[in-house]
Amino acid sequence: MTARWFLLADHPGWRSSPVLSSGTTTECGRLRLAETRPPTVLDCPPERYIDLPCCERAVLRPEDRTVALTTGMGQLRAVAGPWRVVGADDDAVTVEAVATTWRVPADGCAPVREWPEGAWAPDGLVCLDDGEVGVLDRQAGLVHVIDERGRWREARPAAEVPGCRPGPVLRYPTSGTAASVALDSGTPGCRWHRVVLNGQVPQGSRVEVEVLVTDADLGEGEVAVLPNDRWVVAGVFGDPGVTSWDVLVPGPRGRYLWLRLRLVGDGTVSPRVDDVEVHFPRETSLRELPAVYAAGESDALERLLALTDTVRGSVTGVLDDVPRELDPRSADADPARDLLAWLGTWVGMAGMGALPEERRRRLVAAAADLYRRRGTPDGVARHVGLWLGRRTQVLEHYRLRRWAVLEHGRLGDTTQLFGREVVGRLQLDGGSAIGAFRLVSTPSPRQDPFAVFAHRFTVFVHAATCDGPDDLDDLAAAAASVLRAVQPAHTLSSVAVVTPTARVTEQAALGIDAVVAGPPPPARLGDRLGGEHGTPFTVARDPRRGDLPAIGIDARVGTRAVIG
Repeated sequence: MTARWFLLADHPGWRSSPVLSSGTTTECGRLRLAETRPPTVLDCPPERYIDLPCCERAVLRPEDRTVALTTGMGQLRAVAGPWRVVGADDDAVTVEAVATTWRVPADGCAPVREWPEGAWAPDGLVCLDDGEVGVLDRQAGLVHVIDERGRWREARPAAEVPGCRPGPVLRYPTSGTAASVALDSGTPGCRWHRVVLNGQVPQGSRVEVEVLVTDADLGEGEVAVLPNDRWVVAGVFGDPGVTSWDVLVPGPRGRYLWLRLRLVGDGTVSPRVDDVEVHFPRETSLRELPAVYAAGESDALERLLALTDTVRGSVTGVLDDVPRELDPRSADADPARDLLAWLGTWVGMAGMGALPEERRRRLVAAAADLYRRRGTPDGVARHVGLWLGRRTQVLEHYRLRRWAVLEHGRLGDTTQLFGREVVGRLQLDGGSAIGAFRLVSTPSPRQDPFAVFAHRFTVFVHAATCDGPDDLDDLAAAAASVLRAVQPAHTLSSVAVVTPTARVTEQAALGIDAVVAGPPPPARLGDRLGGEHGTPFTVARDPRRGDLPAIGIDARVGTRAVIG
């Protein structure tokens, strides 16, 4: 049976009904604890470490309630704390060193560290104005000042220290729940497979996952009043270094599944769930083992195999994505994981970061064809056009040599006589006027017409209607930059930006750099063409009407219809 899955996000997914959710909110599909008030600058926690003069550093160690003073090489130089306040009056505060005790709980778990009453609970470091280190104890509302040897000097009220605030700063509720809609597998007695969560769990928070599986389709009110023992705990996630978790769905079989997440925090941070995947039916590597291993109702073996299944699935998932990531049409172009740029370096398409994504994809996809056509007029024009996103043309200057050839040429449009004006060499009594000649080092004047037009070409870049004067300059500069990378080394190139105008002696080559009239606007059957300055006519009409000529029926170019 093919495995299927649900993806829960903002729509559909989590219900905003207070019956099934409380203390949570969704933003852009992400589930998190609702903010009780907006954050302020004072809410920012102090630093976990601060740099001191002489390349030294103070590092907070909350689990030991100490502050370590280290050298620049990381060597431990001194330790400050733990202390507790034993006396306080209007003038001074007195502290003393304390020691911890360990207690073994009744359930036989690991020993728990216990601190004496009044022991400080450092939760941040503050760099004071005089260069000393301040240790913030929000619970007591004090900032303890220590010297360079880790000795306690004094305590100041936290309210008087810039950037500190006495008491805990609670930004979120400490817990919240959200339940999903009923997920229908379509199969009675379905054995659901696993739940995959993606998100972030900061230090001091966790996400608890509970499931409810039945064959009966319960209403929203029925789900809300069910006792908690009907919900089965699937897993608890609280590792800040992991952004994706998965767990097998425990409990009985059933057609419908409800998912309930409980978000827990310390009030200063909130866990975040980006999306949830619910997979069904159950598929583990247990099916590859002999049937005797699947006997019984216990799923302990499946849970054990699920560990290796997840690792193997993550590897095979990456391998399955390789063809997609190597295709320029589908490679990931996200700035945080720009595989499209990495793929472009394989084919010589570097420096594409500033281009739009679609244009980058076309460049990488056409890299093989551009390589085959490199150095050719078509290859240069296409490369520049793909890079700029504009229509381009290449004119090789040798094509302008329309000279007379004995017994083959005639004067007119196909033949052009030439003289010394092609180069304008300095000649006595002929080309010696200041400003009208050039000093040329080539030996033979007879080769001037060939040398001037050889190995030169112009790239015409057609501007868009939305391009302004500054955009035209940037377009020309970008085209010149691309040309330097793709043109043959022995050639000389120039760039001409084409705008929809015509200027005699400057921009007057029809089909290349001059546009007399652009293509007509798109029209539908029955629309009038010709505009205000021409005789209107229609593409098609009712033959019984005689008000306007129609192409293909009764229009004659030059008589009844005029095409402008």
